[in-house]
Amino acid sequence: MGLFNYTPAKAADQTPRTRSRKGTDYLLKLLSVVTVIAGWQAVAGLHLLELPTPTATLKVFIGLLIKGDPLYNMTLQEIVWSSLQIVIKACLLSFVIAVPLGVLMGSVGWLRKYSDTVLEMLRPIPPLAWIPLAYVLFANAGRPTEYVQIFVVFIGAFFPVLLDTIHGISLVNSIHIEAAETMGASRRQILLQIMLPGALPSIFNGIRVGFGIGWMCIVAAEFVGGKMGIGYYIWSSYSVGGRTAEIISGMAAIGIVGSIISRLVVFLEKRLIPWR
Repeated sequence: MGLFNYTPAKAADQTPRTRSRKGTDYLLKLLSVVTVIAGWQAVAGLHLLELPTPTATLKVFIGLLIKGDPLYNMTLQEIVWSSLQIVIKACLLSFVIAVPLGVLMGSVGWLRKYSDTVLEMLRPIPPLAWIPLAYVLFANAGRPTEYVQIFVVFIGAFFPVLLDTIHGISLVNSIHIEAAETMGASRRQILLQIMLPGALPSIFNGIRVGFGIGWMCIVAAEFVGGKMGIGYYIWSSYSVGGRTAEIISGMAAIGIVGSIISRLVVFLEKRLIPWR
């Protein structure tokens, strides 16, 4: 075991009171879903809006999962996967760049000040505002639409991870760093064994937010241009007309996949940083 490594104390077993509280939390979550479905059924039953009932929508949703959409000859899973592939590629690329850059900017004071102005100018620009410029930049690429979508998702996921990494590095207690320096730790040891582990909770928060924004960006980018994907599917279902259940099914798929991604990141975070 290295000088600066440590094993966090094991969390105490859950008490009956804690388990009871968790049971209440699950019940409240279930009730919230039931409330939304009941409200949906009530609105659909009044026939004030062109809204299918939850039962009719569920029937279409299951049909899309099992048989697929006859207009596109694809299942809902295949449609979602075509979008998810873009998101995974773009988000992983943004994380690989944003995390090391954020660690560097957070630990080197002059670099943080040097880049702060440019960062604050670029950060407020919505990812979708980059689409026209991206089409110009990738006009001569072999698959311009795919590159544009990757670029837009990259922009959307990049800044949350970068900023949260910088913030996480700044939260590391200077006393720990000074103590390590006093004990003869090198700059590399301090960075890898103190600063980076200390920033991991903030980094994972940025990754979770980045994935969420990236997932939203691909849907919006497919509205503007694309041959297939969940965003394109929803928009084309609207263009055809009379396919409200298919539109809602696509929206439900977006929500389900987004929730799964968020939970996977949280699961990975708990495994990698159990001391949080």
